[in-house]
Amino acid sequence: MDDVDYSQASSWQKFSIELPLRILIVEDAATDIELVAIMLERAKIPFFYESTDKLEDCKQLLQTNVYDAVLADYRLPQFTAYQVLKILQKLNQEIPLILVTGSLGEEAAVDCIKAGMTDYVLKDRLFRLPIVLRRSLREFALRRQQQAAIAQIEQRAKSEAIINQIVQAMRGTLVLEEMLQATADMLHLNLNVDSCLIFQPDRQGEMWIYHVSEASATREDFIDRKCSLYSHYKDKLKLGEIVALSVIDGAVGREIQEFAQQEGICSLIIAPLLYQQTELGGIVLWQHDRQRVWSEQEIWLIRTISDRTAIAIHQAKLFRQLQEQAAREHTLNQIAKTINSSFDPEFILQKIVQLTGEYFKVDRVVIFGIDLADEQISVHSEWRASEEIACIQEFQEPIWQWLDWLEPATPSKRHQVVRVPTDKEKAELVTKELALLEQGQILSILKTPIYIRDKFFGGISLHTTTKHRAFSQEEIDLLKQIAEQAAIALYNAQSYEMLEELVKERTQELEQEKLISEAANLAKSDFLSNMSHELRTPLTGVLGFSNILLQQIFGQLNDKQKQYIEGISSCGSHLLELINDLLDLSKVEAGKEELVIEEIVVEDICQSCLSLFRERCLNQNLQLNMLIAADVKTWVADRRRIKQILVNLLSNAVKFTETGSVTLKVETNENNLNLSVIDTGIGISEADKLGLFQPFKQLDSGLNRKYEGTGLGLALSRKLAQLHGGDITLKSQLGQGSCFTLILPIPPLPIAEK
Repeated sequence: MDDVDYSQASSWQKFSIELPLRILIVEDAATDIELVAIMLERAKIPFFYESTDKLEDCKQLLQTNVYDAVLADYRLPQFTAYQVLKILQKLNQEIPLILVTGSLGEEAAVDCIKAGMTDYVLKDRLFRLPIVLRRSLREFALRRQQQAAIAQIEQRAKSEAIINQIVQAMRGTLVLEEMLQATADMLHLNLNVDSCLIFQPDRQGEMWIYHVSEASATREDFIDRKCSLYSHYKDKLKLGEIVALSVIDGAVGREIQEFAQQEGICSLIIAPLLYQQTELGGIVLWQHDRQRVWSEQEIWLIRTISDRTAIAIHQAKLFRQLQEQAAREHTLNQIAKTINSSFDPEFILQKIVQLTGEYFKVDRVVIFGIDLADEQISVHSEWRASEEIACIQEFQEPIWQWLDWLEPATPSKRHQVVRVPTDKEKAELVTKELALLEQGQILSILKTPIYIRDKFFGGISLHTTTKHRAFSQEEIDLLKQIAEQAAIALYNAQSYEMLEELVKERTQELEQEKLISEAANLAKSDFLSNMSHELRTPLTGVLGFSNILLQQIFGQLNDKQKQYIEGISSCGSHLLELINDLLDLSKVEAGKEELVIEEIVVEDICQSCLSLFRERCLNQNLQLNMLIAADVKTWVADRRRIKQILVNLLSNAVKFTETGSVTLKVETNENNLNLSVIDTGIGISEADKLGLFQPFKQLDSGLNRKYEGTGLGLALSRKLAQLHGGDITLKSQLGQGSCFTLILPIPPLPIAEK
């Protein structure tokens, strides 16, 4: 065996042995033990060994020492290699067991390998031992690597499952408190710790423990408690480092030792909650029952969860901000609706304090104001969350104690937050603040003044009576907006009351004016009615006698006499026409004109009106036309009044048209009948159109005017058209003619019985 060439083993010597191997040789023959050692030395394998030939010693050695391999004889006087194998299996030692035996049948060798022995070497071929040993060590090393890799994969999968479970719990709610409590509970359960705490900053930046795992035995002792650990490690935590302490001993500060001893902590780990360099708090895990070494996998898991938790906190805060913004806008909208829905100051103020209290979730909201009669500051409106909250409706203070708020230019105390004062602070408080705090049992208060047009009206105040409350800047700004809304509401209410008084006074004045106007109209109608007979009787005589004279029955008239008598007749006719129009207009304005509605043939009434002007148009060389649509047959209206309107319009058209034509055009438009009188006359300017339908308004109003007329025709015609539910419209251009259109809708009036 000394002549073995170990250079031939270069193909399998990829597995190098750098550290000395520790080998246990189970053999009863000293020469065989020596031969094994010689073979390993010749193969340049560094090693040292221990040997035994007793089963109990073998068991003891395997229990107390760590070996890289066991070389055992197949059969010893008192036991066999199978019993050595059972000891290894029972101790869960994953090391090679190589048989070194004198003789071994093939069937026995197969049974040994199946039982779990690594390999075997015959004593007469002992030169193979280094090769078998190297191969076995390599196989076990690879097996351990595979097992470690599998264990790492399983551990990573377990960690991923924990992370997914916690992330799912985070996604299950957007309520920050519920999410953080669920995270603490799951970390406690999955990492098998004694306590899991989550601390967060308050409005002043101090770290407080707000969430403790439900399974923690000391849960109630830590909730709402300041996190003293943070101050010791804040520099590392701000940098995103995880602090892990496996043994609480002299390696940490004295305060941490005292804290650990007081709480019975053996090991702890602190993970910061950072989002984009912003501190959102931290997670603390600790162990009471043992000194725990935190593995890299556990630290990775905690870091991953802390990062996810920080993101979830940031998202939850954004969601909460959106909710709060929506709630603020909803509250302001509700207040605005209240302001727009009523002008009752008492109702508005009570609704404002109710909506404000429900949004801020405080115990009491009051609006106080100035009572000038009693020179007191008193409570105008009060809202309480429950009947158990003390009522301060009767609270009053003298005005002189509120002088600092009476001038809006004074910036002091536009808003303030007050907590229950200490004895030292009480001495510094003014009387009104101390009296209000004591009477209202107030722990925290936020108040802001209300000014109406730069005059102090009072203020709105929020109270908590069951616990202290810190108000954020957003809440202060919102209360100021509510105060501004209240000021608008009160100003509107005051303005409405003043407006109501003005409307009431003006209504009384209008009623008096209406009575006077009605009396005047009645007197005018009575006067015109009474005078109509007296005016018409002499005019009838004048016209009759002048006509007889013009007929020259009683003798011939010279030219001068004939001229004067024609003048008398013309003036009389004009005066009679004026009286008739004036009486008709007076009756319409007095509401005494009643229409006789009947079915009329439109073409007949149009022909009748045109016939009155044919001879005159012929004398003036004017064309008189009628254009009537084929679908126009009959309509419902007052025959006499429609004829009167058309005659007035045709008369004006003929009067103001020297050359060209006058056309009566009739057509229907939806439910209307349009009768248009179109001329090519002088036209009407834009300035004259404005007063054209006013009584006594004429285009030619000079002393020596060219066109005669009463100035009542168009005004009366429009009134009669409006009595029918219609109107008269005008389109005209100066120098190119005019178009007056009588619009007659189907009237809702019944047709008169014949």
